[in-house]
Amino acid sequence: MIDLASRSEGAPAGPQGTSGRELDGFRVLVADDQSDVLEAIRLLLKPHGCQVSAVSSPAAVLAALRETLPFDLLLMDLNYARDTTSGDEGLELVTRVKAVDPDLPVVVMTAWSTVPLAVATMREGVGDFVQKPWDNAHLLDTIRVQVLAGRRRRRTQRLESDALAVQRRLLGAAAPRVPGYELGVALRVAEGLGGDAYHVSALPGGRLAVVIADVCGKGTPAALLMASVMASLEDLVTGDHSPRTLCARLARTMAPRLGSDRFVSLVYAVLDPARGTLVYANAGHPAPVLLRPDGSVRRLRRGGPVLGVLAEADYEEGLLALQPGDRLVLVTDGITEAGEGTEELGDDGLIAGLRDLREVAAAEAAPRILDLARRFAVDELADDATVMVVDVSPAAPPRP
Repeated sequence: MIDLASRSEGAPAGPQGTSGRELDGFRVLVADDQSDVLEAIRLLLKPHGCQVSAVSSPAAVLAALRETLPFDLLLMDLNYARDTTSGDEGLELVTRVKAVDPDLPVVVMTAWSTVPLAVATMREGVGDFVQKPWDNAHLLDTIRVQVLAGRRRRRTQRLESDALAVQRRLLGAAAPRVPGYELGVALRVAEGLGGDAYHVSALPGGRLAVVIADVCGKGTPAALLMASVMASLEDLVTGDHSPRTLCARLARTMAPRLGSDRFVSLVYAVLDPARGTLVYANAGHPAPVLLRPDGSVRRLRRGGPVLGVLAEADYEEGLLALQPGDRLVLVTDGITEAGEGTEELGDDGLIAGLRDLREVAAAEAAPRILDLARRFAVDELADDATVMVVDVSPAAPPRP
């Protein structure tokens, strides 16, 4: 029997000054099959403002977690009626708890602690380990630390979830239908949020503006920078600036926003079937491929430096003849650099794959190019990867 009587009368301040009601509003679920343990913890936490729910079995834990309001912390015993020493029952419960609420902080306690058991609990995602009989001050401080850390994780998860929803609305829609063109887009982000982006706009006179861009890096920082880039970019595209002017203005706009270790590569191209031209500027991006109906290839290399390095950068425009049946393919470096070890898909592998897919519709060709890169990588792609395929219809649209 564990003597807890002396430990249920108040609580001295912990190392971080956990006293008074510093745990006010914390919703703590306590699980133990000994009623005196549950009562002792309730008496300890209640004066500090905790809302304590007590249960005595693994089944009751899972039932309580399905309530409407989430708990801030689970404080649970590792051993129940089925097994009183090994901790296996508690480890099984931790796994099931994490399946219900992956972000819930869990603190485990047991009178039968061993180093292997402590290591095993941490591997299951437990935040801390408390041995019975506990020290009140230490337990209070552990609860405070774990709850605050858990709330930070949940807040971060909410922000990332909101950002991901916004990014999916921006990039997840099907490629727009523009008379005279067939489009296909496929993308894959490496860390939930990504730094790749694309944009498609119909311009007056039957022209089509296409953009592909890539922020150095990945994850949330890259996604935030890309959102800023795209906001400025869309205004410039609406203004119908030439590719050279658009890149120069975007470079001036973005230079103050990007740190020394950040930059953006981008291609802006305007297709005009009525005039039979493709005008573009490449700001340090992997050169897009213009695949002719006869299988010949032109690369879109003309332009200037990446955005963010030089505020007053100048860009050269490229001009190519455009004809019905041409296919323009724009990719980010997550495609060409896909590979294992020193072997990459590269430009040659990309072009070979494009020729194999020449008769496949744009909407199907884009995801198949992405699949090609994923197969070449053997494992998952290490970087964000985006593919845009634009086919010029055999019959050019009439000019209004």
